Amino acid sequence: MYTLSYFVALFTTLFVAFPAIFRAQALAAPHSSVAKARRAVDLSNADIGTFLDAHNTVRAQHGAPALSWSPSLAQKAAFWADLCLFRNSGGLLQAEPYGEHIVAATGDFPIRAAVGTFMADKDKYDPANPSYTHWTQVVWKSTTELGCAIASCRNALPGQPGRETLYVCLYNPAGNVIGQAPENVQL
Repeated sequence: MYTLSYFVALFTTLFVAFPAIFRAQALAAPHSSVAKARRAVDLSNADIGTFLDAHNTVRAQHGAPALSWSPSLAQKAAFWADLCLFRNSGGLLQAEPYGEHIVAATGDFPIRAAVGTFMADKDKYDPANPSYTHWTQVVWKSTTELGCAIASCRNALPGQPGRETLYVCLYNPAGNVIGQAPENVQL
Protein backbone atom coordinates (compact mmCIF):
# COMPACT_ATOMS: atom_id res chain seq x y z
CA MET A 1 0.00 0.00 0.00
CA TYR A 2 1.30 3.43 -0.92
CA THR A 3 1.46 6.21 1.60
CA LEU A 4 0.63 9.85 1.03
CA SER A 5 4.33 10.75 1.31
CA TYR A 6 5.11 8.36 -1.60
CA PHE A 7 2.61 10.16 -3.87
CA VAL A 8 3.90 13.57 -2.79
CA ALA A 9 7.48 12.48 -3.56
CA LEU A 10 6.42 11.00 -6.92
CA PHE A 11 4.49 14.16 -7.87
CA THR A 12 7.41 16.37 -6.82
CA THR A 13 9.84 14.30 -8.90
CA LEU A 14 7.60 14.44 -11.97
CA PHE A 15 6.89 18.14 -11.48
CA VAL A 16 10.58 19.04 -11.15
CA ALA A 17 11.71 16.76 -14.00
CA PHE A 18 8.97 17.76 -16.44
CA PRO A 19 10.46 21.08 -17.67
CA ALA A 20 13.81 19.45 -18.50
CA ILE A 21 12.10 16.51 -20.23
CA PHE A 22 9.82 18.87 -22.17
CA ARG A 23 12.73 21.06 -23.25
CA ALA A 24 14.77 18.06 -24.42
CA GLN A 25 11.84 16.66 -26.41
CA ALA A 26 10.94 19.99 -27.95
CA LEU A 27 14.51 20.73 -29.00
CA ALA A 28 14.86 17.26 -30.51
CA ALA A 29 11.67 17.65 -32.60
CA PRO A 30 11.97 18.76 -36.22
CA HIS A 31 11.47 22.50 -36.81
CA SER A 32 8.18 22.06 -38.67
CA SER A 33 6.56 19.94 -35.95
CA VAL A 34 7.56 22.45 -33.27
CA ALA A 35 6.41 25.43 -35.33
CA LYS A 36 3.05 23.99 -36.41
CA ALA A 37 2.12 23.19 -32.85
CA ARG A 38 2.77 26.74 -31.73
CA ARG A 39 3.05 30.34 -32.92
CA ALA A 40 6.26 30.28 -34.98
CA VAL A 41 5.95 30.82 -38.70
CA ASP A 42 7.30 28.16 -41.06
CA LEU A 43 10.11 29.92 -42.91
CA SER A 44 10.21 29.76 -46.69
CA ASN A 45 13.45 29.55 -48.64
CA ALA A 46 12.92 33.23 -49.49
CA ASP A 47 12.66 34.09 -45.76
CA ILE A 48 15.89 32.21 -45.03
CA GLY A 49 17.56 33.97 -47.95
CA THR A 50 16.39 37.34 -46.62
CA PHE A 51 17.80 36.65 -43.15
CA LEU A 52 21.13 35.59 -44.64
CA ASP A 53 21.29 38.46 -47.13
CA ALA A 54 20.43 41.07 -44.49
CA HIS A 55 23.26 39.78 -42.30
CA ASN A 56 25.81 38.95 -45.01
CA THR A 57 25.52 42.31 -46.80
CA VAL A 58 26.60 44.08 -43.61
CA ARG A 59 29.24 41.44 -42.82
CA ALA A 60 30.82 41.89 -46.27
CA GLN A 61 31.12 45.64 -45.62
CA HIS A 62 33.15 44.86 -42.50
CA GLY A 63 35.45 42.10 -43.74
CA ALA A 64 33.50 39.20 -42.21
CA PRO A 65 32.83 36.02 -44.19
CA ALA A 66 29.26 35.10 -45.12
CA LEU A 67 27.16 33.18 -42.62
CA SER A 68 25.53 29.89 -43.54
CA TRP A 69 22.06 28.82 -42.42
CA SER A 70 21.86 26.36 -39.52
CA PRO A 71 18.62 24.34 -39.36
CA SER A 72 19.61 23.32 -35.83
CA LEU A 73 19.93 26.94 -34.66
CA ALA A 74 16.68 27.81 -36.48
CA GLN A 75 14.90 24.99 -34.63
CA LYS A 76 16.16 26.28 -31.28
CA ALA A 77 15.20 29.85 -32.24
CA ALA A 78 11.70 28.61 -33.17
CA PHE A 79 11.36 26.90 -29.81
CA TRP A 80 12.16 30.17 -28.01
CA ALA A 81 10.06 32.31 -30.37
CA ASP A 82 7.07 30.00 -29.80
CA LEU A 83 7.12 30.97 -26.14
CA CYS A 84 6.60 34.64 -27.11
CA LEU A 85 8.96 35.85 -24.41
CA PHE A 86 10.62 39.15 -25.21
CA ARG A 87 13.84 38.35 -23.37
CA ASN A 88 17.01 36.38 -23.97
CA SER A 89 16.94 32.66 -23.29
CA GLY A 90 19.83 32.88 -20.84
CA GLY A 91 21.68 30.01 -22.51
CA LEU A 92 18.86 27.45 -22.13
CA LEU A 93 18.73 26.44 -25.80
CA GLN A 94 21.98 24.50 -26.09
CA ALA A 95 24.96 23.50 -24.00
CA GLU A 96 27.53 25.47 -26.03
CA PRO A 97 27.55 29.27 -25.96
CA TYR A 98 25.75 31.04 -28.80
CA GLY A 99 24.95 34.60 -29.73
CA GLU A 100 21.33 35.71 -29.52
CA HIS A 101 19.28 38.66 -30.74
CA ILE A 102 15.59 39.17 -30.04
CA VAL A 103 13.42 41.97 -31.34
CA ALA A 104 9.65 42.51 -31.51
CA ALA A 105 7.33 45.17 -32.87
CA THR A 106 3.71 45.76 -33.72
CA GLY A 107 2.43 46.59 -37.19
CA ASP A 108 4.32 45.87 -40.40
CA PHE A 109 7.73 44.55 -39.32
CA PRO A 110 9.46 42.61 -42.11
CA ILE A 111 12.68 40.60 -41.75
CA ARG A 112 14.97 43.34 -43.08
CA ALA A 113 13.55 45.86 -40.60
CA ALA A 114 14.04 43.41 -37.74
CA VAL A 115 17.64 42.65 -38.71
CA GLY A 116 18.17 46.38 -39.24
CA THR A 117 17.50 46.96 -35.54
CA PHE A 118 20.57 44.82 -34.80
CA MET A 119 22.68 47.33 -36.75
CA ALA A 120 21.33 50.41 -34.96
CA ASP A 121 24.06 50.48 -32.32
CA LYS A 122 26.99 50.45 -34.79
CA ASP A 123 27.90 54.05 -33.94
CA LYS A 124 28.52 53.07 -30.31
CA TYR A 125 31.50 50.91 -31.30
CA ASP A 126 34.92 52.40 -30.59
CA PRO A 127 37.86 50.15 -31.57
CA ALA A 128 40.10 51.96 -29.06
CA ASN A 129 37.67 50.98 -26.29
CA PRO A 130 35.63 48.04 -27.66
CA SER A 131 32.09 47.59 -26.46
CA TYR A 132 29.96 44.57 -27.28
CA THR A 133 26.70 45.35 -29.03
CA HIS A 134 24.10 43.82 -31.32
CA TRP A 135 26.07 45.12 -34.31
CA THR A 136 29.34 43.53 -33.16
CA GLN A 137 27.64 40.12 -32.98
CA VAL A 138 26.34 40.54 -36.53
CA VAL A 139 29.80 41.39 -37.95
CA TRP A 140 31.84 39.09 -35.64
CA LYS A 141 34.28 37.41 -38.03
CA SER A 142 34.57 34.04 -36.28
CA THR A 143 30.78 33.50 -36.27
CA THR A 144 29.89 31.15 -39.14
CA GLU A 145 26.26 30.09 -38.66
CA LEU A 146 22.87 31.75 -38.30
CA GLY A 147 19.44 30.39 -37.45
CA CYS A 148 16.37 32.59 -36.97
CA ALA A 149 12.66 32.27 -36.30
CA ILE A 150 9.57 34.45 -36.45
CA ALA A 151 6.50 34.19 -34.22
CA SER A 152 3.20 35.99 -34.17
CA CYS A 153 2.55 36.83 -30.53
CA ARG A 154 0.13 38.61 -28.27
CA ASN A 155 1.36 40.38 -25.13
CA ALA A 156 5.07 39.82 -25.77
CA LEU A 157 5.51 43.59 -25.46
CA PRO A 158 3.90 44.89 -22.26
CA GLY A 159 1.30 47.58 -22.81
CA GLN A 160 1.07 47.06 -26.58
CA PRO A 161 -2.39 46.26 -27.93
CA GLY A 162 -2.77 43.76 -30.74
CA ARG A 163 -0.31 41.32 -32.19
CA GLU A 164 3.45 41.60 -32.30
CA THR A 165 5.96 39.99 -34.59
CA LEU A 166 8.82 38.48 -32.59
CA TYR A 167 12.18 37.62 -34.17
CA VAL A 168 14.83 35.40 -32.59
CA CYS A 169 18.25 34.96 -34.23
CA LEU A 170 20.98 32.67 -32.90
CA TYR A 171 24.66 32.83 -33.89
CA ASN A 172 27.33 30.14 -33.72
CA PRO A 173 30.03 30.34 -32.54
CA ALA A 174 29.05 33.15 -30.25
CA GLY A 175 30.52 36.58 -30.85
CA ASN A 176 31.06 39.38 -28.38
CA VAL A 177 33.77 37.49 -26.52
CA ILE A 178 35.57 39.89 -24.20
CA GLY A 179 39.11 40.57 -25.40
CA GLN A 180 38.53 39.23 -28.94
CA ALA A 181 37.02 42.32 -30.58
CA PRO A 182 40.23 43.58 -32.27
CA GLU A 183 40.53 40.45 -34.44
CA ASN A 184 36.78 39.98 -34.99
CA VAL A 185 35.30 43.44 -35.57
CA GLN A 186 36.35 45.66 -38.47
CA LEU A 187 34.88 49.10 -39.10
